[in-house]
Amino acid sequence: MLKKRWSDFSLENFEKMYKIIPEKLEIKNSSDFSPGSVAGCDVSYRNKAIVSCVVWNIPQKRVSKEITITREIPAEYIPGRFAIRELPLIADAISQISIPVDCLIVDGHGIAHPEKAGIACFVGFLFDLPTIGCAKNILVGEYREIVNKRRKWADIIYKGEKVGETICTKDNTKPIFVSPGYKIGFKSSRELVLNLAINSKYPEPLRLADINTRLR
Repeated sequence: MLKKRWSDFSLENFEKMYKIIPEKLEIKNSSDFSPGSVAGCDVSYRNKAIVSCVVWNIPQKRVSKEITITREIPAEYIPGRFAIRELPLIADAISQISIPVDCLIVDGHGIAHPEKAGIACFVGFLFDLPTIGCAKNILVGEYREIVNKRRKWADIIYKGEKVGETICTKDNTKPIFVSPGYKIGFKSSRELVLNLAINSKYPEPLRLADINTRLR
């Protein structure tokens, strides 16, 4: 079972963490980064929250573990404070994984956030694991348009600083928005997301987690 660094999900503590987490981030590439298993996490909302976490075995190209749970929605959506609503849910699902996980991918943003504290930053810091944010839409910053051809990408710039990349993972599809959250760099994030875009433009474990949240 993956262990959490903290468990106080009160609003007061979240506000403290929004100040602390940007100072604790480690955004850097590693030449020996070669994860064997990656977990994709997604949440959908109806009258309750449905959370799914799918662990993908990279060498074997198959699912090695998946967990889908239904929970009460812990908080209302607050712009720029997505973690307050989503972190307790994702943490609950990830905490139930009983096999080793080398990296996490979440539906959302990492440092491509007004305070460099997207949901991927929170999840990565909480579990002390390399974590990537992968989103359908941009949150902050600007980027140049790219050709819709696999492996084409462009920097996302916010306040003069690179915070993420827009990446085309499949030919003739719209790009997705990828930003490192914790203990991983831009290149490592890009290459992993590209390698996992098997059956759609989204990383396979994240695609499967998304499907699971819509089946209940």
